[in-house]
Amino acid sequence: MGDNMMISTDAQFSTAALVLGLAVAGLMYWMEKRPRKDLRPRLFPTTLVLFLGMMLALGAGFHLLGLAGLKPPPH
Repeated sequence: MGDNMMISTDAQFSTAALVLGLAVAGLMYWMEKRPRKDLRPRLFPTTLVLFLGMMLALGAGFHLLGLAGLKPPPH
């Protein structure tokens, strides 16, 4: 790679947000699906954090698609 190939800061932040969102969602999914040792409820809201991680990943993915030049079709 040459010195003139620079990735925009927007793309770097969006890629980091995409990876972070997918990692959080994957970890929360694993925490929800592992077997329980007792019937006490968890004190950590894994479903809410899973949802927030997926929203972060979706938003970052759509932002990366917009940076790549993909636009929604006209109505």
